[in-house]
Amino acid sequence: MQSDQTRPETDTTAETDSDRPTPDSEAVSAAQSNTASTPTPEPARRRRSRPWLLACLLAALIALLVYRPAWRADAAVWARTTAMDTFHISPRDIYAARLRIAGIEDSALGQRWRNAVARAGADPGRFTTRYATRGTFVPDTIEAHVYQTTLERGERFQVRLQRDAPACAGCRNALYADIERRDTDSDDSNAWAHVSGLPANGEIQSFVTDRDGDYRVVLQPELAAAVRYDVAMARGGSLSFPVKGAAARDIGSGFGAPRDGGSRRHHGVDIFAARGTPVTAVADGRVRTGTGGIGGNHVWLSSGMLGIGGARYYYAHLDSFNVESGASVSKGDVLGYVGNTGNARTTPPHLHFGIYTSFGPVDPAPFLRPPAQLAAVPSSRR
Repeated sequence: MQSDQTRPETDTTAETDSDRPTPDSEAVSAAQSNTASTPTPEPARRRRSRPWLLACLLAALIALLVYRPAWRADAAVWARTTAMDTFHISPRDIYAARLRIAGIEDSALGQRWRNAVARAGADPGRFTTRYATRGTFVPDTIEAHVYQTTLERGERFQVRLQRDAPACAGCRNALYADIERRDTDSDDSNAWAHVSGLPANGEIQSFVTDRDGDYRVVLQPELAAAVRYDVAMARGGSLSFPVKGAAARDIGSGFGAPRDGGSRRHHGVDIFAARGTPVTAVADGRVRTGTGGIGGNHVWLSSGMLGIGGARYYYAHLDSFNVESGASVSKGDVLGYVGNTGNARTTPPHLHFGIYTSFGPVDPAPFLRPPAQLAAVPSSRR
């Protein structure tokens, strides 16, 4: 196609009436060359029209947001959430800034409100596996409620928060709810960082922790607000168990245990089960099988889009395979069967299960804990 488009210009400049053109023919050739090389005004007009087109599209979008309240609300929520996640700013931080602008923050009232979380955090409601309660904030008190637990990397944390409707029309009942994290090795007991906001609409919010630490749910109303709420929290594993019918109690050797006289460490967990027990995919992804090395018959399961970019899961000592190398699998598919191939031939049948990220192996045990189960909220109010 390109040669067809350039041939007319080549023919025009190459053909002349004589080998030594006259001035007139030179002028004609120059005119023809200028005509061929000068761009037509249409693209310029097209470029000039683009800003107007973008302006019209922007105006149409603004008009839609103005006349579609639901879309406007969704856009506002998206913008607010994106800003908070990017700059680690919580709704409570925004309200504190409003108090500062209003000149209230340095007053006795503002000081009590600002220090309420620190007071509650000194003696938080602690829980290990799950916890549920009902709480009340009254207008004539300034306080916060804090619920705290310790999580390991790979655990799933679930929270369900439900705020009651206002007691009267025009009653203030804004409730600021956040999840915060403090690293377990931090020397500063007050070094809490914002992780996520919590909607008080009764929907279950769930996230998988990417690092060990202390985590807490912080609830605080605006000044002079009357709020009643229900909250339920639970922690548990984030992956399905990779051996059918087995559970955490069947893990016999943990992560980091010494191997080969201490020359290396165990980069996974051993799950003991009868020979031939199915082992299943803990995530969607792509598999690669192998038969050599200390793992014997083994499978690598790579998660993420097209098996790229996510964690890798290692299944070793299999008796046999149920998948072909390069195949795509879905969560729950049978990959193979428990055995004792490789360097496990002198041990009872078991699955060696490992998790690898771009930073190396991580302990699979927190990932494989029983799933989180939210408790029912008690009938009495605190």
